[in-house]
Amino acid sequence: MGQEHSKTLYIYRGVTDCKRGVTKVRVDPSVTSLEFRAFYNWRSLQTITLPNTITTIGDHVFEGCSSLASITLPNSITTLDEGVFWECSSLASITLPNSINTLGNYVFGRCSSLTEITLPNSITALGNDVFWGCSSLTTITLPNSITTIGDSVFYGCSSLTSVHLPENLISISLTAFHRCVNLTTIEAPYLSTTTLDNNIDSFKNLLLNAGFSTSNPEDVISNRQPMHQNVDFYYNWKRWARTRDVDDRYPVFTAAVRCLKWSNVKQVFTLNMPVINEIDVLTGLPLFMLAATGPTSDIESVYNLLKEYPAAMNIMNNSND
Repeated sequence: MGQEHSKTLYIYRGVTDCKRGVTKVRVDPSVTSLEFRAFYNWRSLQTITLPNTITTIGDHVFEGCSSLASITLPNSITTLDEGVFWECSSLASITLPNSINTLGNYVFGRCSSLTEITLPNSITALGNDVFWGCSSLTTITLPNSITTIGDSVFYGCSSLTSVHLPENLISISLTAFHRCVNLTTIEAPYLSTTTLDNNIDSFKNLLLNAGFSTSNPEDVISNRQPMHQNVDFYYNWKRWARTRDVDDRYPVFTAAVRCLKWSNVKQVFTLNMPVINEIDVLTGLPLFMLAATGPTSDIESVYNLLKEYPAAMNIMNNSND
């Protein structure tokens, strides 16, 4: 490694403690990851060039780099861990590659100069405090791939005036926009109005009127009573019921496979009744037959599903010919 008169630091095998007065850093392709607090408090650092060999940026890597104004992340990176850019107060712009699928908690916390950011479609969830205290953030594009928005994601984003929620949103914390004092418009196709009175009760009513619920629908599928209900989270049951899981199954098919009681199956089925005409992708069986299989199958579920889809009787009669 060597330090030039231009105060450019070349890093070959890892990060150095030689950080006094360094304004530029170029990381050699021999480096594949930046570990915990690699550039912590390098206050003179203005620019950094990262190679395409970098796959991981660990916790708090650039925390306190108060002179870092912009950064382009290579397409090799999939995860930004916790607090990576915490208190990068000069960071005004950043390009996130489509390879990134995870943003850690408060990854952009206190980036007070960040004015706008576009999130790639590869991101499915925003964890807690991601944009905590980004007081200059005026606009943000949330892709429809996002299904979860966690606690205090936009806490204290005082310049944020409007937000368009993702179409596929399933769960959101009531504190997501806490202390966004100028936020007056929240748009989404499932909301009856876009007007927000800028208080937590107004946001809660907005979600309730859109059909969101405080009960976690996953508790129905797992047939369990929640031990610690998170009262801050609201769930879009309709969207959840129409979303396939990792096995490419709708929730009501999962409920039938697990032979849940009709009271549970009905709760999911009524939110996505068209699935009565579909076949389970894993077993090749229709919904009512899934409910009939297994040692704990519930005949009431079978009966009611057949009542919803009388044509299924013809299927059974034809199979017996």
